[in-house]
Amino acid sequence: INHFTLLTGIRGISEETTTGVHNLYKMKANGTLKVPAINVNDSVTKSKFDNLYGCRESLIDGIKRATDVMIAGKVAVVAGYGDVGKGCAQALRSFGARVIITEIDPINALQAAMEGYEVTTMEEACKEGNIFVTTTGCTDIVQGRHFEQMKDDAIVCNIGHFDVEVDAKWLNQNAVEVVNVKPQVRQPV
Repeated sequence: INHFTLLTGIRGISEETTTGVHNLYKMKANGTLKVPAINVNDSVTKSKFDNLYGCRESLIDGIKRATDVMIAGKVAVVAGYGDVGKGCAQALRSFGARVIITEIDPINALQAAMEGYEVTTMEEACKEGNIFVTTTGCTDIVQGRHFEQMKDDAIVCNIGHFDVEVDAKWLNQNAVEVVNVKPQVRQPV
């Protein structure tokens, strides 16, 4: 929480994202968490239903509203195969995309392979994908070296965590121009 003055009268907060919960634990450890916090993310109904099924519903809706692009026939790269990544991969496959998974955890990568997905690295997948979805909550998943190898019309979106997974700063610094297509949709040219 960067705006401590806004906490006046607040008795507690709730957090429903995995990354947000991790940040709250860090804040508690370093003494900057000023109010009690409820970890909604770790409830079974949130982690096992919303992360998987909610993302499965919202990803396709978000991509279609933002881009007006047909999913069928595209190569979709899903970075991460946790509950969120699983839901995203299922959704993209059900709309006719060929789905590639990038995953550093060997167990999750094996699960993806057992579900019939191609599993590879972002270094390889960045050359093939039309649509990229980051779901990890980790930093630097899609970096400048990946953007340099992507197709010109690649769609890059994040459903995992704020703006740390995709190096948007690199895109903005290396684009000739950044066109605002619509709210929250930018096209670096």
